[in-house]
Amino acid sequence: MVTITISGVDKSGALARISVFLVRKGYPLKGQQITESASGAKLVRITLDLAQVDKTKLAAEIKSLSPDYSVVSVEGAQSGVPSIKEIAAQFPDIAPLVQAYGESFGSDTRDRELVEAGKKIGAFHYEKEWSFGSPLKMPVALRRTLVPALAQFGKVEATDTEIKLPDSAFCAAGKTGCCEFLTGFMQGFLGAGPLTQNTRVKKVACRANGDAQCTYTVSYDL
Repeated sequence: MVTITISGVDKSGALARISVFLVRKGYPLKGQQITESASGAKLVRITLDLAQVDKTKLAAEIKSLSPDYSVVSVEGAQSGVPSIKEIAAQFPDIAPLVQAYGESFGSDTRDRELVEAGKKIGAFHYEKEWSFGSPLKMPVALRRTLVPALAQFGKVEATDTEIKLPDSAFCAAGKTGCCEFLTGFMQGFLGAGPLTQNTRVKKVACRANGDAQCTYTVSYDL
């Protein structure tokens, strides 16, 4: 089975319109539903009775139905797309899984979905490994908990307000940049702490854009 997820479906009747269109194109439908992404966007999810599908061809066909529609992910036995639960279970060796997860989305939604996935895994990792003992305030929490957590992915350079990753595995040369996952991871990790919930993380430089390293700013109220 292959499940495709389509965005741009805010208008009523989108599910029926897409389903009828796919049937007429010869795709064997097994199920369909309206759902929401992690960021709250309305989506259509349709399951096809196929072992695999040509994503490029399918995306073009869906776009021909309406310029508003976009195939944002393809999941199934042959798609190689891991779930957030599967990524969390492999922590910290997750860069290849995050790469596969990010590449399953279109460029218009990829960064947003990576941030949301990162938030979930960051919060999960904090609760599992760092939530014991007395809660820490910023910037002590950054130095004593967040930096050691990030160091499991590779080299980290940090001040009280900035984090640099010189060789981030989430932004490897020749591959789709997925370092917004780390924006979400840091945000979710710090957001799970009772005294660091108002911390804000923002990516300000990225190797994928030609910068020397991936850099994030961290702002908070003392």
